[in-house]
Amino acid sequence: MIPLTAVSVSNRETNPWLASVYAGVLTAIAAFATILLFRAEIPVLYILAFLLIGAGPVLGYQIATGQLGSNWKPLIGGILGFILLILGFILWPILVGALSKEHAIGKLFLGSLIGIILGIVVFLIVASAMGQDPAWLGYGFTLLWAVWGGSCGAIMTAWRQPVP
Repeated sequence: MIPLTAVSVSNRETNPWLASVYAGVLTAIAAFATILLFRAEIPVLYILAFLLIGAGPVLGYQIATGQLGSNWKPLIGGILGFILLILGFILWPILVGALSKEHAIGKLFLGSLIGIILGIVVFLIVASAMGQDPAWLGYGFTLLWAVWGGSCGAIMTAWRQPVP
């Protein structure tokens, strides 16, 4: 009988759709936590939850490629990228790209820009469907950041550069 062992190996041929789903779900969880804590009026916790939105795409990418926990620098860059609350999608690619050896800043910036445009489109579609009831804003906020995180996770997987 051959003993079986579990080995964690980074997968170089990862499907970008899988990374997009992981990154989108993790970003949506952080955005939903932000909305819940914002409604509970706990400023310290909802700001911390908002910072975790930047970690969603990086964690989704690392889970999809099998590298979870192998490199903490891009994860820290993703969290710090959301310190400028609304402009997090601009600072995020700069910090993640600077701290990651596999990603170029320009490609991450383009991916973040595509993601925020797609997120705003989804936000406006939900706005047009919901009308004037303000209860949809939390749902729309969660969808905006989930679409942004999913597209950033897919682009991180599709456009990564091999590490020398």
